[in-house]
Amino acid sequence: MLTEEEKSFLKYRINTSINEHQKSVRRKRQRQFLIGSIAAIIVVVFLIVPYTGFNNSTSNIKKYVNTTNLDVDTDGDIKLVLNKEEEVRIADEMSEIKYSSSGGQVAINNSKKVAQSSENSFNTIIVPYGKRTKLTLSDGTKVWLNSGSKLTYPVVFSGKQREVYLTGEGVFDVKHNKKKPFYVVTNQYDVKVLGTVFNVSSYQDDSYASTALERGSVEIKYNGGSIFGKSSMKITPGTLAVYDVKTKNMSSRKVDVAKYMSWRDGKFILKKQRLDGILKKLSRYYNIEIEVVSEELNRETFSGHLDLKNNIEEVLDIIKQTSDLRYKIENNKIVIN
Repeated sequence: MLTEEEKSFLKYRINTSINEHQKSVRRKRQRQFLIGSIAAIIVVVFLIVPYTGFNNSTSNIKKYVNTTNLDVDTDGDIKLVLNKEEEVRIADEMSEIKYSSSGGQVAINNSKKVAQSSENSFNTIIVPYGKRTKLTLSDGTKVWLNSGSKLTYPVVFSGKQREVYLTGEGVFDVKHNKKKPFYVVTNQYDVKVLGTVFNVSSYQDDSYASTALERGSVEIKYNGGSIFGKSSMKITPGTLAVYDVKTKNMSSRKVDVAKYMSWRDGKFILKKQRLDGILKKLSRYYNIEIEVVSEELNRETFSGHLDLKNNIEEVLDIIKQTSDLRYKIENNKIVIN
């Protein structure tokens, strides 16, 4: 049996031990909370740093585009602008422009040649509605530009990377150079490649931008919809990546990429595509305004091939064979009901 004095001492030891344990637990929790708070602050600071593309600072081509006032014309001639100074007009509906490896010579439709300085200069090709062009850059990269598009590019690619700035739609067949990656910069996102074939569509009046990859691989950098959003995506051949301009979300899916490249060969391949989307493309391609009276008709989908070598009436007649579509042409405007 314990004496009263021993019982009192034992009680004191137990209470002291409990108090020390509770203090230790509190100190441990305080340290964990402090570490967690610091980590959270670091994460937030990291995530709210604005996206600036693949480079840490604004690229030279972005700086150049921001200082120019070269808009895409809705009609008129194709324009080749040499370093903001000289303007060469090309009347053909389909043209071909090819640069020498030094950039000093530019051949237009294999008939006209233009000489220029290749030092620290950018050129811009502007393709109005109703026209298209094929461009071979000084590094051997080939670009097909669709109607209503603009491409700004250096005469010679110097430095550690190759950059071009696109508004509109283009198919790129990039010359492989592992030491000097190729970047397609748009208002919505940037695409990084080494050597591949892909289509980029980035029209200012569209609610989306897209990249369809035929072969090779590309990485897309974009502004996400939230500070926790994904800011890059790599895609493989046969993939379409779509960026929603409003929500700033990027999605991807497997597709038949041939239909996204087909305009380059003068045809549209349609697979369950809505009429309003088809007519928007036709309006740009033929440079004619098209109005649809029926919203219900806009939502109808179509599949098949449209030969763009035909005139707009022949193309509409093909669509007409599979629907109740009727149209009339008034003052260079097509009204569909």
